[in-house]
Amino acid sequence: MSKSVMRNPRWKTAVAAAALLLGASAMLEAENMAQKPAYEVADPDHYPYRGIVTNTKGQKINIDGAVVRPAVENGVVHHSPITGYKPHLGTTPTQEMIDAWNVDVRPDGKGLPPGKMTVEKGAEVFANKCASCHGDFGEGAGKNPVLVGGKGTLTNQAQNGGEEGPEKTLGSYASHIAPYFWYIKVAMPLPTPKSLSNDEVYGILGYLLQLNEIQVDGKDIEDDTVIDADFIKKVRMPNEKGFEYNDLRHPYSHGNRCMKDCIDPKKVKVMHIAIDATDSIVPSIKKPRYNMEESKKESGGNAAESDYKASCAACHDSGAAGAPVVGQKGDWTARIKAGTETLYTHAIKGFNGMPPKGGAMSLKDDQVKAIVDYMVNASK
Repeated sequence: MSKSVMRNPRWKTAVAAAALLLGASAMLEAENMAQKPAYEVADPDHYPYRGIVTNTKGQKINIDGAVVRPAVENGVVHHSPITGYKPHLGTTPTQEMIDAWNVDVRPDGKGLPPGKMTVEKGAEVFANKCASCHGDFGEGAGKNPVLVGGKGTLTNQAQNGGEEGPEKTLGSYASHIAPYFWYIKVAMPLPTPKSLSNDEVYGILGYLLQLNEIQVDGKDIEDDTVIDADFIKKVRMPNEKGFEYNDLRHPYSHGNRCMKDCIDPKKVKVMHIAIDATDSIVPSIKKPRYNMEESKKESGGNAAESDYKASCAACHDSGAAGAPVVGQKGDWTARIKAGTETLYTHAIKGFNGMPPKGGAMSLKDDQVKAIVDYMVNASK
């Protein structure tokens, strides 16, 4: 501190006032922390947290948990390193460009676009566009996800292989339904993503909510219920309180580092699960689903056929997205003439609407080739 400042008695008053304000701010923050509930509902105006907060020490903390340090620019102190910074690359985007990219939907429903459809119509869309992978009633087909059921199973613990484990579905596990509009709109159906209209996505969501027996305002969702943005915003999923926001500014571990007489890690016995509890999970929807062992039994031990049923049948049994149907000679005549190597290449690398390996990236190239051979032989 310079002598000129020390000789000025007013600096003591300023320091005392600053200390008083800092202490009051810290006390207020501590009080707010104590009153803050463990769970926070999505708030459209403060979602999920304010950009910068002040901790109990009076420090400004950014959203990533870092302390915001003052920066000096031309002799002026800024409380953020980016204050006063102006972009100097590219051009200012138009509103049309922003709208084209701004397609995400928040848990509170902000971002949901216009559109509507009844649940009855949504069931028809689901049957035509989704059932080939997810089953007629969301029970799942092949290795594709089960969307219905599992209510009350999230607390299950598959400890020794004998108990049923948790079944995570849209109805049992999802905390909010609104973001699923965004996901379905941009990623589904798998062979032809972005092909669904807003109306169709609303109808699909309504049908899935009905299948999962979700009530809105204490009422069941009926076939003639109209699903739109306002309706989706009123939905409260059973597992809404099963998640919390990961705010990096509030540590989840507390305590002091051990500096002496610490526990010897070599003497600590670490418990390991010595069993495979994978097969203990039993879907609550009692519909037949292919798994590797079941499909091998049904196919008489034919590995190629079992791989086909587990990974490819959802599209090639139904012709979804224009896929050639196995057993339909007319669908395969031109393809067979193109040659086996061409079929192998298309199957492994993807072709038209089909993703590489049909989306089953865990399959080895030789397995894919064996599946192609099986499909061709069954379609001659």
